[in-house]
Amino acid sequence: MSMDKKQTKPRLYFIDFARSIAIIMMLEGHFTGAALANQYRDSSNWIFSFWHNLHGLTSPLFFTTSGLIFAYLLTGTSSDIAYLQNDRVRKGFKRVLELLFWGYAIQLSFHTIGKDIYYASEWHLDWFYAFHVLQSIGVGIFLLLVLFGLKKLINLGAMHWYYLISALVILIAYAYLKDYIQTDEASVAKGNAPRYWPHGFPKVIQNMFYGPFSDFSILRYSSYVLLGGVIGSLVRTYEKHSKKGWFGLSFVVLGLCFNLFIQPVLHILDGAIESTGIIGHSVLELDTTHFVRLGQVLMLLGALMFLDSRVNINFTRFLKMGQNTFPIYIIHVIILYGGIFGFGLVPYAFNRSLDPYSSAGISALAVFFFFLMTQYIEPLEAFYHRILVALKIRRPRSTS
Repeated sequence: MSMDKKQTKPRLYFIDFARSIAIIMMLEGHFTGAALANQYRDSSNWIFSFWHNLHGLTSPLFFTTSGLIFAYLLTGTSSDIAYLQNDRVRKGFKRVLELLFWGYAIQLSFHTIGKDIYYASEWHLDWFYAFHVLQSIGVGIFLLLVLFGLKKLINLGAMHWYYLISALVILIAYAYLKDYIQTDEASVAKGNAPRYWPHGFPKVIQNMFYGPFSDFSILRYSSYVLLGGVIGSLVRTYEKHSKKGWFGLSFVVLGLCFNLFIQPVLHILDGAIESTGIIGHSVLELDTTHFVRLGQVLMLLGALMFLDSRVNINFTRFLKMGQNTFPIYIIHVIILYGGIFGFGLVPYAFNRSLDPYSSAGISALAVFFFFLMTQYIEPLEAFYHRILVALKIRRPRSTS
């Protein structure tokens, strides 16, 4: 999710192309996943297995491209501008607040709240405290901004090293958290109560790491935003080479190496760390999926870079979907899951109750609907802006 459509240099269309692919994959995966009946979810069926695996790539691609475009635009600003005077930085912090606000707002259900009040039943907001996509992206962008300020303060090294080191630290932390979660889940299976982490903290904090509603925890997904920041900073640093074929192919090769070799490498690292005696139980291999998915994202981005270096992929209408991922995400949650109002297609129209052909048809209609929406997004943005002005909330003038 990016900040501004105005560019001082020709736009790298592969970025928006990747974001368009990510948002279409998200729409297709969510609508198909919500509609497809359980009896058709057969892992032995190669079609379902392929779809399920492809759907698993959606979040890594979505988060990585969000970090990529944000870091690409942020690192393109002049180094002479003071940190808090940097327009990108100020808009970035506003975007973080906007993501956090809408992330929690779309989890509201006025229908559920109304029923609790009407029937005088116990009123709780546990579901409201869930940590989901927008919140995790917001935290990731916040980290990109803080590290950008740290780099400006220290004035040492390239920006992508700050993002890379921070991402690796978070990935190591997540490996140990994942080990803790697996141990706790095994304990729960034996009838024990879950021990969420951090212990004793409110659920709204626990859900950011390991709680009852930690769908997109900080350690698991914000690392993709930082890794996207690495890519965005590299593309900005070596921008003059970005239109050369070898540049894109290098990302493809790196991604392929991650998929082929990362698990044995992490296994060897675990053994080496344990042999030192400093740490008795190393769990880096638990991050294998993270790096495999990152490798697949790198291969896709590299292929699009290569395509962009060979042909003009400025398909304006298609790219507009990638330039408007934020409103698409919010509106699809409201329509499909009943965000805010509590009435959505799930469960009132379908709830894992349809055959594959009907599910595919619904997904195709959903993608087409949002494609049309983005072609006429300007009046909707104007309406949204009027609402924010009425609430005395100022937003960036435009989004991309």
